[in-house]
Amino acid sequence: MSAAPDAGDPLTALAGEIAQLRDLFQRRLLEDKAKNRALDDLHEQLALARGGLAEQLLAPLFRELLRLVDRVTALNDDDAVLGSIVGELHELLERRGVRRVPATADFDPEVHEAVAVAEASGRSPGTVLQVVRHGYLMGERLLRPEQVVVAARSARSESAVPPIERFE
Repeated sequence: MSAAPDAGDPLTALAGEIAQLRDLFQRRLLEDKAKNRALDDLHEQLALARGGLAEQLLAPLFRELLRLVDRVTALNDDDAVLGSIVGELHELLERRGVRRVPATADFDPEVHEAVAVAEASGRSPGTVLQVVRHGYLMGERLLRPEQVVVAARSARSESAVPPIERFE
């Protein structure tokens, strides 16, 4: 028969200390994971706040710059200097994350503003016929809608679908 280990046995004491250290290690590991999750959440909130701040501060400035680009473009009668200025302004905007709305054949109310409706034989209703003014995105947000002329519905399809309104 073996005797029960003595409380003063060094192996028993060592095993107890190891068990306590393992428990301490596991608790600290769980605490570190919780702290890392909290830090990740704070970083995400900070990134969102910075994005919102950029939208609040930069979007109005970019809209003003785009109006300036429109005015200079309207003055540009093949003037090399004015063309160069417009190019530099577009480049400046692109470096700051502002880009043109991608070209699409069909009218998309999310990014387009219909400024006119025109008859176009052979074109399906709602097709973009002409871009009047380019639209721009800042990141994934619409900074300014693209103004377009849209193909009208034919007389036989007008009864089924209401006409596109003219915006001015």
